[in-house]
Amino acid sequence: MLVTTEALVLSKTNYSETSLIVRCYTRSDGIKSYIIKGAKQGRKGNKTTALFQPLHQLEITAQHNNKSGLSIPKSIKISKPYTTIPLQIDKIAVVLFLSEVLSSALREEEANTSLFHFLKSSLSWFDMQDDVPNFHIFFLLSLTKHLGFFPDVQDQYYPYFDMENGCFSAQKSTQQIEDPRTISVFKSFLGTNFDKICEVLVSSAERKKLLELLMQYYQIHLHGFSRPKSLNILHEIYS
Repeated sequence: MLVTTEALVLSKTNYSETSLIVRCYTRSDGIKSYIIKGAKQGRKGNKTTALFQPLHQLEITAQHNNKSGLSIPKSIKISKPYTTIPLQIDKIAVVLFLSEVLSSALREEEANTSLFHFLKSSLSWFDMQDDVPNFHIFFLLSLTKHLGFFPDVQDQYYPYFDMENGCFSAQKSTQQIEDPRTISVFKSFLGTNFDKICEVLVSSAERKKLLELLMQYYQIHLHGFSRPKSLNILHEIYS
């Protein structure tokens, strides 16, 4: 079936000397992979390759005939060009990191329009902001709503957060957040929204610690989730 769909670029890998395989999260079918023939040939190839930067928003027309096979696009174009993300080192690092997270976390080959809308609108919002060093923290927490393990915000008066059960607890556990300051920052992020994340006052060291704990949280709840290679780069950017 010929489908025209919005898509977000998750990753690209070389396929032969001239082609690419691009993995996307699409509005119509969830995860889909496309073979881009001749993507690395000449000047036209350079322009084509530039389309597939991390989390670029595309419109793709292709035959989606089966769940797992590669599709060959009939047409590809930018659906919403970014204005600041490609030009700012910190934003490039953030979208690279988030593309790795999403590549590892998203596996469903079926439509999830709510999740797609969240991803698209969050990235578009990020592109329009000047300085949002807390964006990726709040993005990761918000993403868990769509992945099924958003923290239970009841009983927030308890001093510990049990990462295995995803809830606040009065008792210590083997995998938990227990540092009082980290718990305070964690609760602040749980109680805010994108427009107010800059109001969450957090040092670079606290942000790094919370981000590492969130990666542990993802690993606990998503089988096979891999720690992003770009995480260290992100730590350096926001150090």
